[in-house]
Amino acid sequence: MSRRRLTAASLAAGLLLLAGCGSGGSAGGSGAGAAPAAQDAGGATLNELGNTGNAKDSAAMAASVAKDPSVQRRSVISTGHIALVSDDVAGVRSRLDAVLARIGGHVADEDTTTDDQGTVTRSHLVVRVPSGRFDGAMTSLAGVASLRGSSRKAEDVTTQVIDVKARIQAERAGVRRLRDLVGHTASLPALLEVERALTQRQGELESLMQQRAFLHDRTSLATITVDVTRSTPAPTPPQASAGGFVGGLHHGWHALVAVVVALLSAIGALLPFAVAGAIVGVPAWLLVRRVRRPRRLRPPVES
Repeated sequence: MSRRRLTAASLAAGLLLLAGCGSGGSAGGSGAGAAPAAQDAGGATLNELGNTGNAKDSAAMAASVAKDPSVQRRSVISTGHIALVSDDVAGVRSRLDAVLARIGGHVADEDTTTDDQGTVTRSHLVVRVPSGRFDGAMTSLAGVASLRGSSRKAEDVTTQVIDVKARIQAERAGVRRLRDLVGHTASLPALLEVERALTQRQGELESLMQQRAFLHDRTSLATITVDVTRSTPAPTPPQASAGGFVGGLHHGWHALVAVVVALLSAIGALLPFAVAGAIVGVPAWLLVRRVRRPRRLRPPVES
């Protein structure tokens, strides 16, 4: 009985430390899931035991992350929009590529529209540039054609970056402690409980890693949307008119086709009336003819 209590007490202590590291990032969400309401040797639950150490561990983790020089600089998500107008959209597109190559940017998405002659009439670009060159990129991109309008927006996510990094460190420490508990747990129910908590912590760690990668991408590269439209429509090329015999034959053929089409249209329009008239008129005509037919006089009978 004493060995079982010793094993339960060691499991409770390990989960207590794990709950203290994980509750600071999500206001008790992940820490509560990793500290089940199991009874220890003295009868108290793990949640009650962990209330004292949670605040200290979370505060210490956040303070250590805040002192990291890599997160002391501001993390800002910069976005912008530029609307341009030009008679030569394809030329503007080439000049935009030259500007991006000079500032170290690239095109992330593109949607280009052309007319029937293959001339570019509209181009929608989503470009990514280094965040440190965002202001210069906005000025350079707006100068390649006539500017119709522009806008920019900045969102400070420094606090979110610090919070995610602190939660990642806490989750990693919790995973290491759970792995140590797996090797020292002798009871099967306790081992299953530790493995379940370890699986949950690993999933939360992967989610936090993806959030950190997303924030790093948005803060390291600014996003600028560029819309280029054609100001005047392209001139229609003149059509050469054929003359002489070939021109007369061409016009005559078109006239013949027009006449045939008109006749067929008229016949098609009158055909339903003709069919209806035939259905009604033919029986009536036969009836009238039969009534008006003169009867033959029979010869007188000789006496």
